[in-house]
Amino acid sequence: MEGACESDNKAREAGQPAVHKLKLLPEVTALLNCTTVQHAVLDPDTNFLQHVKFFLEPLNDGSLPAYNIQRDIFTALCNLTLEKEVLLSSGIGKVVLFYKHSKRPEVSIKRMADRLLGEWSRPLLKRTDDYRKRQIETRDYDY
Repeated sequence: MEGACESDNKAREAGQPAVHKLKLLPEVTALLNCTTVQHAVLDPDTNFLQHVKFFLEPLNDGSLPAYNIQRDIFTALCNLTLEKEVLLSSGIGKVVLFYKHSKRPEVSIKRMADRLLGEWSRPLLKRTDDYRKRQIETRDYDY
């Protein structure tokens, strides 16, 4: 996977199309969507998500990866449940944050990135997504 990313960068520098990641995309999405190997994919020791992060990172010339790559990987990430250790070891949250704040990605990709950041940050901040259980902090002041 790293080799495909490096060869895409070299191809873009040479003025050629970057197609190596597109060739690997079906295999990567199949691994991300397969529930039987999900534990191995999410294991911080194998660090498979770090390689997925390389797929989503902008190329050396500043261009974003192909829309198919963005769409398929973000769709697969929406189906995964990631823990704090996995997020920290892979660094994929930084790339998702880039996609949320950048103006270049498509609107659908930005929405998926926003939803992923909400899902991933809620457990870290100890917030709930159920508004009925939400507690609003109030304080009394002496006048």
